Amino acid sequence: MSGEAEVRERMRRLADLIRDYDRRYYIQDNPAVSDAEYDALVQELMQLEAAYPALAAPDSPTRRVGGRPAGDLKTVVFDEPVLSLANVRSEEELKEFHQRMVEAVGGEPDYVAELKIDGLSVVIDYRDGRLWRAATRGDGLQGEDVTANVHVIDAIPAVLTEPVTVEIRGEIYLPKSGFATLNARRLAAGEALFANPRNAAAGSLRQLDPEVTRGRGLQAFFYEIRHQNPLPATQDQTLETLRRWGLPVEEHWALCHGFADLVAFIGVWESRRHDLDFETDGLVLKLNNLEMTRALGHTQKSPRAQVAFKYPAEIAVTRVLGIALSVGRTGAVTPTADLEPVRLKGTTVTRASLHNANIIQALDVRVGDSVEVRKAGEVIPEVVRVLTELRTGREVPFQFPRECPECGTPLVRDAEEATWRCPNQWGCPAQRRESLIHFGSRGAMDIGGLGEKTVDALLAAGLVQEPADLYRLDGDTLAALPRFGDIAARNLLTAIAESRRRPLSRLIFALNIRHVGEKAALSLARRFGRLEALMNAPEEELAEIPGVGPVLAQSVAEFFRDPTQRARVQHLVEAGVNQEEPRTGADGPLTGQTIVITGTLERMSRQAAEQLVVTLGGRVASTVSSRTTLLVAGSAPGSKLARAQELGVPVIDEEEFWRRTANGAKS
Repeated sequence: MSGEAEVRERMRRLADLIRDYDRRYYIQDNPAVSDAEYDALVQELMQLEAAYPALAAPDSPTRRVGGRPAGDLKTVVFDEPVLSLANVRSEEELKEFHQRMVEAVGGEPDYVAELKIDGLSVVIDYRDGRLWRAATRGDGLQGEDVTANVHVIDAIPAVLTEPVTVEIRGEIYLPKSGFATLNARRLAAGEALFANPRNAAAGSLRQLDPEVTRGRGLQAFFYEIRHQNPLPATQDQTLETLRRWGLPVEEHWALCHGFADLVAFIGVWESRRHDLDFETDGLVLKLNNLEMTRALGHTQKSPRAQVAFKYPAEIAVTRVLGIALSVGRTGAVTPTADLEPVRLKGTTVTRASLHNANIIQALDVRVGDSVEVRKAGEVIPEVVRVLTELRTGREVPFQFPRECPECGTPLVRDAEEATWRCPNQWGCPAQRRESLIHFGSRGAMDIGGLGEKTVDALLAAGLVQEPADLYRLDGDTLAALPRFGDIAARNLLTAIAESRRRPLSRLIFALNIRHVGEKAALSLARRFGRLEALMNAPEEELAEIPGVGPVLAQSVAEFFRDPTQRARVQHLVEAGVNQEEPRTGADGPLTGQTIVITGTLERMSRQAAEQLVVTLGGRVASTVSSRTTLLVAGSAPGSKLARAQELGVPVIDEEEFWRRTANGAKS
């Protein structure tokens, strides 16, 4: 093969790889490689195209602005391209950018340095100060219409403080704290985890049902005014203007004079960025003079007067000391690597997920191996690569067991899954423990005080083997447990007694049926109304319920066909748990009321509280207005409380909300 033919083939392979990664990142919200790996491929292709311009393909991915829209939502065509930014990764590359700006402005320029938010870029149009249209960036030429979804994001005002007609650009993101909560909820429901906050935000915003978006806790920052007459003269004026209009602006930006200030700002945030509640892998550095920025124009992809400074990828190298197995409440057996302690993204890491047996086999992870570890999903770090070149020959291959490490039951695996499971749900001590903890959790039967330590004490004393046993406990027996006492016993018994009144949807979720989360449990409860009707429902009828589908329907049907599971459910019925879902409609105690819930609730999740409002005939709103009937304020209520007080909307705390809804929840 000639040298030119080799170059042509390499360029073709690079282009195909980049297009595939673009599709996974922009369309499927499922990145296959890190940003650093992706950028290296793009950089190599750009260098080859510069060295061999005659071989550059006209449809090269280096000439595209971004990924194309996914196609499920309405398309919005932009009047002007929504550009991406060129990346610089070193002080040397930054110096080259700075020198170009010095030559352009004829002296030492001023810059605005902003934190680079790792979210989903959006373009929003306001007409006369009212939100008119919102679209994702898409491929930069056209995006997806997400107006309905943006309307339910509390952080984005529906009405600006001034009646301006303007097009702005910003980033919608999911806070790291919200991301951890979302993935924990998905893990508990047996659903696939989001890879990172960026993909969780993208998946949340691009829902066809705005109610799904509403419950995800998305936030936003804005940083650009694309169309207005007149436009601000500088970038710092732009940020102040956006803030004046009532739009959220990330507060840590700085006005930098010259190169030294930029370098200092980069140094400050290299470590401080880990303390933020949002993901950022770098900074955006912009010439402050926007008139000069427009005069310098842009390449096919990027403005010439702005760059993104990217910090090095956060990957650490350490050694595998051992591989441990844990059994979850659904029976999934998950391998975890025990590691030599290593610092990663501001924390000390001693464990990393290996996900399943297939991953161990594919990576060929052995005890004693040196491995690369990165944060994935913020739930637990993961092993991404084995450094086989560092092997000494003393590493020990790991053989995934075929029996449950907790109870010895042979493991099973569905043909479509990579996860091995223990089918012995209530006979396996690990599953029994996790299932009891889940039964009493906030989204299920909400039994205050039934945490991990209490469940461990009850199991150690032989007092509880299944959920129905909780309802047979007595005060004297509980008070005699180590570190318990009369008050703790009385409080737990009160919480257990109150749990009998929970609606059917909570009971369904508490039963720990595989694939059934809170939302599916509510759909099932509303469809059948009574537990007996659900238990006897044919699989075909279950599959026809919106949001259920064939996989979940099969899981529910198999659960209630199992004689052991039916017996355990019958024991709960005999213990007096509620078997009905409250009626909805015109006779609900909250009928005609529009209720806003804000802040953190202690006795239930906000999502569960909103479901209760709907169940009792009320309507849930995301913003406070003159039409709001009532504001329920948990801890840290924020600006909604001030708005309610300003409008004279009645405000109650969580306990009062519970008192008002308790009778309705029992009906």
